[in-house]
Amino acid sequence: MSGEHFDVVVVGGGTAGAAAAHRLSEDADRRVLVLEAGPDFPDEITNPPSFLTGGNSLGHNFAGIGAPTPDTDWDYWSEPLADGRRLHHRRAKMAGGSSMVNGTIAVRAAPLDFDRWREHGAPNWGWNDVKPYIEKVETMTPVRRVAPEHWSPIAQMFVESFKELGYSWVDDMNAPDAWDGIVGQWPLNRKNSVRQGTLVTYIREARQRPNFEIRGYCLTDRVLIEDSRAVGVRYIDAEGRARDVGADLVLLAGGAYGTPTVLLRSGIGPADELAALDIETRVNLPVGHNMVEHPQCLFYATGPPELADMTLPGWPVAARAEGNGWWSFPLALDEDSGLCAYTFALTEDTGDGSLALSSSDPSAAPRIDHRMQDVIESNRFDHAHATFRELMNTASVTSRGVSDPEAGRPLREILQERMGTAFHPAGGCQIGRVVDDELCVHGVDGLRVADASVFPVHILNNPCLTCMMLGERVADFIKAAN
Repeated sequence: MSGEHFDVVVVGGGTAGAAAAHRLSEDADRRVLVLEAGPDFPDEITNPPSFLTGGNSLGHNFAGIGAPTPDTDWDYWSEPLADGRRLHHRRAKMAGGSSMVNGTIAVRAAPLDFDRWREHGAPNWGWNDVKPYIEKVETMTPVRRVAPEHWSPIAQMFVESFKELGYSWVDDMNAPDAWDGIVGQWPLNRKNSVRQGTLVTYIREARQRPNFEIRGYCLTDRVLIEDSRAVGVRYIDAEGRARDVGADLVLLAGGAYGTPTVLLRSGIGPADELAALDIETRVNLPVGHNMVEHPQCLFYATGPPELADMTLPGWPVAARAEGNGWWSFPLALDEDSGLCAYTFALTEDTGDGSLALSSSDPSAAPRIDHRMQDVIESNRFDHAHATFRELMNTASVTSRGVSDPEAGRPLREILQERMGTAFHPAGGCQIGRVVDDELCVHGVDGLRVADASVFPVHILNNPCLTCMMLGERVADFIKAAN
């Protein structure tokens, strides 16, 4: 195609896309363009935005508090639950993506996660294959731990209570064996109180290069395809104009909700779903199928107001019970009333969630259904809730005057009222189904995907570092192919 042309166009300047673009632009002869739907912050060093040092900007809506930020949130909502409630699936729309608004939990996926990836159609994604790239990520995003003397009161109580139940203390929750029946310090990617997401690491370095460009407020509509080859991208610019840009390679890194929607609008997806929207099918692939998430629920604890002191780090510790399928961490919620929570997140949901277009209009939100009602109606949270009840009866809790304000309330009622997600969507473009082992989209040359949508199955914990790893590795795949 004629007109503007780049060697690589990366769709999405978030967690994985920024890492990939940084590595690809290390070659001065390779021109890299990043199209970001939300704002860029080119002066973030001299004029830092508020989210650089804030807490979990995604996080408190599962407690029923907090407010969305319309300019930097995709404003995605689930299909209605049985009672009509819809879950807010917050995803950051900005340079750096959700790595710039998350809880800065810098945990590695477990070696056994990648054993499961191999079992589910990704033979070259074992632990030894990915470990060097995880280590590269950790050189870019410094990892630290909060010393016990700086823990919040709820964190102190949390650790003591889990120890009373027989959970073993571990110093390093990134150790390969730190998974089952343990409590320890969560590694955080923060430095000088600044969250070390991809905006202040990968993008900050890359934007010094003349062959790297990132454009904010550019909403990608579709991939342009000629003779079964991606030749560029059509996007909507900040003024609402449709623009085409050519590329030798298109890399989709729009996240588990963004990448499938671009593929579907491009005619890559289930033929019946595309036909219903009058979109020509180019490649019939199960895009948007088998979406996964981590269901999450807060179980409340109330005590003296000082228990909920928020002047100290709120979640520097966590517990894991891999064999029973959950992890847990503490949260302070209200300093006036002493309201806190032990948050429990399941390592997997039903595994048969879905994403589908509501319209071929790129500004229209997709229909997202993680089948959370099925989780609510199952017994999946039974062990987590039973553990919480045991914790509330430990001396570490009762001696502090802390109790469960909902003791005796049916678990199903609690889940129906406030169960949400951990904001960890994945799947929809899985390795082995939609992309091959090197993240190339089946049936279309010059088109790859690198983000959580390619996960064959979900990992056991927070996916941020794993997504950065995908960006690092796809860059090497691309370099080797050229």
